[in-house]
Parts: sequence; C-alpha cells; structure tokens
Amino acid sequence: MTQLKKCLYLIDLLKRRGALSLGEINGCFKRSSLYDREITPRTFARYKDYIASNFPYYIEYDARTRKYVLMSDEPLYGEDYSLYNYLLSAYHVETLTELALKHKDKMIVTEMPTGVENVYTVLEAIDQQKGLECDYYSFNRKTLKNQTLIPYFLKTWERRWYLVAEPLNEHHGLAIYALERMENVELTNTVMLPSNEITPAEYFNGSYGVNHSDNQRPETVRVKVYDTQVDYVRSVPIHESQKEIETTPAWSIFEYSIVPCFNLYQQLLWHREKLEILEPAHVREEMKEAIKKMLELY
Repeated sequence: MTQLKKCLYLIDLLKRRGALSLGEINGCFKRSSLYDREITPRTFARYKDYIASNFPYYIEYDARTRKYVLMSDEPLYGEDYSLYNYLLSAYHVETLTELALKHKDKMIVTEMPTGVENVYTVLEAIDQQKGLECDYYSFNRKTLKNQTLIPYFLKTWERRWYLVAEPLNEHHGLAIYALERMENVELTNTVMLPSNEITPAEYFNGSYGVNHSDNQRPETVRVKVYDTQVDYVRSVPIHESQKEIETTPAWSIFEYSIVPCFNLYQQLLWHREKLEILEPAHVREEMKEAIKKMLELY
C-alpha cells in the first residue's frame, strides 16, 4: 500500500509541477506526509516500473534537461482514465485529512458515493472468482430478499456504487444492484465463474449512467447550448461520447452517441433554457412533451 501511495504521489507531483530532477522530487517529498526516507535512484527505478505497469502513464528521463517527465500512455489505454483519476482523487482527499480536520469550519463537501463499505468485498469476490451472498432491498418490490450473485463489474454514478452481476438460477441475464442496498455481504465458499464474457464498455455502450437494456442501440443526439452554459458543458461533459461539432460566439452544438432514457432527459432539463435538443426528431418531441406536462403544473 505504501508503494501505491508513493507512486500516486509521484504521478500527482509530476502532473502538477512538470519536469523535475530526482533531487527536486526529493525536496518536494520531504514536505509530504508520506516522507519516511529519501527516494534513492534504485527505489525511484522501482516506482517507475510500477507506474508503467499499473497506470496509463510512464516516467521518462530527459537527458538534455536531466529531469524526469510524466508521459501519457494513450495508445495503450485510450481515453478512459476514469479509474486512475478516481484513485488520484482519493489520494488527494487522504492527503488533505489533517488540514481538512483543522479547517473543517472552512469546508463544505458533498457526500461520498454510498455503498463504498461493500466495494472491497465485491472486488475480493471478483479476484478470487467467488460469488456473493447478500440480502438485497428492492425499491420496486419493497422487499428484502436473499441473493446469490456472480459479480461482473462495478460502476459509480451520482454518488452511488453499482454492481453488475448475474443472479444465480433466477435470471436470464445480468442485473444492476446498488451497493448501499446490499446487507450481510459475504463471499461464497465455492468458485463461481461468469457465464458471459461481456466487458463493462460493451455492457454500457451508449448508456447514460447505469441505465441498460439488452436491446439498446446508441443514437446520434445533437444539442445546441447557448451563452455561458457552453463553458460548463465543455468543462463537464454530459456524456463521455461528447463532441463539439460547431462553435459560434453565441452557441455551440454538441453531439453524442447515446441511448435516450429518463435520466438523460433529466440531465438535459438541468440546463433549462440554455439547451435545445436538435435531433433526432423523436428525442426532441419527447422533451417537448415533458415540458408541456411540466407547464400544466404551473
């Protein structure tokens, strides 16, 4: 765990400060809460290897400046840095602990994703190829039911952890479970292997959040965003497929490959009169009908 934290520290340091010599790295490291001893060239080489093997980054030595530079390994990992960014974010929070407690009256934070207490057990089950036994509460049925699940993968969405899993002997496919509604979670004694080799990217292809149906097909959706709201949409994309395809001083058009769903309409309505759906026609019509029903309430 210490090696992981120190490697996260090195990634964060080189991302923030740019190229640094080993001496400069050690100068910064001495002011860190992780500091126990100076990083020797041999130890630094080990950390470099660990970073290259486990993260979408690698550290390269620039002989001209005699400094180390953090490089991105995009050809290997593509653009999905979400897990690594999450780990870096968690590292930042941990390193803030002492100062945050000292200045707690100067901070307002939102709740962390719920269900996090079950994440480690789920990952253990995946790692050991075991199933999970738990009591699961269904909002739809208002019941608490004992379940045996074969875990596939995890996803965070709107401050919740979700598990995609295969319910044993009672379901034809996969289902999605909110981790905060799982109680008494334990690993099974026997090995349980997934019957499907689907990947998270395939399962959630075009999905908004954790919405999924077996016959879903992503559509090309275009929206026009007005005024200063353009900057917000640019900086916090509505969906990972977002592309800005047309730009003017007054508005921009964004394109998505996405499956229209209730949660997507909610998100688009969040932008109020600053966002207009252009196409496809049926998605534009669906939004129009929703707005009509809202007007009837007023």
